[in-house]
Amino acid sequence: MQNSTQKHLLILSGPMGNGHIRAAGALEACAQEIYPDVKITNVNVKRFMPLIHRKIFHNLYLYFANKCPFIWSYIYYKTDKPYPETWLGRAIKWFRRQITARMMREVLRLNPDYIICSHFIPAEILNDYKVKNDFKTPVSVVVTDFSLHWVYVNTVLEHYFVNCTEVKDLLLARGVKDERVHITGCPVFPEFTREYSKEETQLLRHKHGFRDGMPIFLVMMGGNGVGKMKRLCEILLDRFPEHGFIALAGDNPRKVHTLQAVEKKYPGRLLTVSFTDEVAQYLAMSDIVVTKPGGISTSECIAMKKPMVIINPIPGQEERNVDYLIERGIITKAYDEDSLKYRDVLSSFERIKFVADQLEHISQPRAGYNILDIALKD
Repeated sequence: MQNSTQKHLLILSGPMGNGHIRAAGALEACAQEIYPDVKITNVNVKRFMPLIHRKIFHNLYLYFANKCPFIWSYIYYKTDKPYPETWLGRAIKWFRRQITARMMREVLRLNPDYIICSHFIPAEILNDYKVKNDFKTPVSVVVTDFSLHWVYVNTVLEHYFVNCTEVKDLLLARGVKDERVHITGCPVFPEFTREYSKEETQLLRHKHGFRDGMPIFLVMMGGNGVGKMKRLCEILLDRFPEHGFIALAGDNPRKVHTLQAVEKKYPGRLLTVSFTDEVAQYLAMSDIVVTKPGGISTSECIAMKKPMVIINPIPGQEERNVDYLIERGIITKAYDEDSLKYRDVLSSFERIKFVADQLEHISQPRAGYNILDIALKD
């Protein structure tokens, strides 16, 4: 039986983007570690969507992002303003209404003491509910990217947790009070906050069949394993014949099967990994990461101070993440897989040292703990 004095934290993630789900999971894991007496409920609001809407919403996002990025770019930039009275603005409002009643019934039933949102949809719904009702539960939102879209501008929420000064300044310019915005970084799972010794790293490399001293690339393209990973790995394997490669294929069986066929052509140099909870270990083994610039994946790399080669950013939020990371000098950007035949990848000792210094400066591995300390003080 639950203790009547036990506090209750509700974490709400959203229906699209594995990064938002990982951020929610990271907050839950951090809370279990430092607030063992707090009850934690982690809910993805897609459960409140009708099944057909859930499939359409998720599948259309993946289709646009991978096959028609120009359409996603149009949607992203067209909605990056206070909701206009246009067909697109009305469509977004209509979609939100489809889950508002069911989500709020569940929130009121759970009656949490604190709410943290890792996605804009539950944050928008709770902001509107606070405006119209006497709802006292403090609500916080985590902006997972290094940029700001108008969907995150909800001026009555108690706390906004952001990655950098630029996002904070944009929130202030759009009406959010200064004392409500905190530059904490993005939450990552506790395993990304620890230091791996040389001995641990060496054991991990031996476990997976890599020889001593072999530099290793980690290739990861999101939880759905998007992108032309076979082509990408073949290009890298041919260009860097002394390097080993780890390919995280995500929850994509076809990608796993295809990459395993490539493994046979490059024995001892390519390791294919399907969906895994051990990303931190593979990062620890690696020297350079080739990745899409999602807010969470880049935050995990930064937390572990790993230099990145960015490829195929989705127009919109990922392009803006790239702008920020390039300004900080910590990434190399490749336009597509073929361009990696020609791009320099950390070509000099001076460049490597500069990137290491920059990563040390901006790394915020304890973001999840700091977010909880602030949000749970209310």
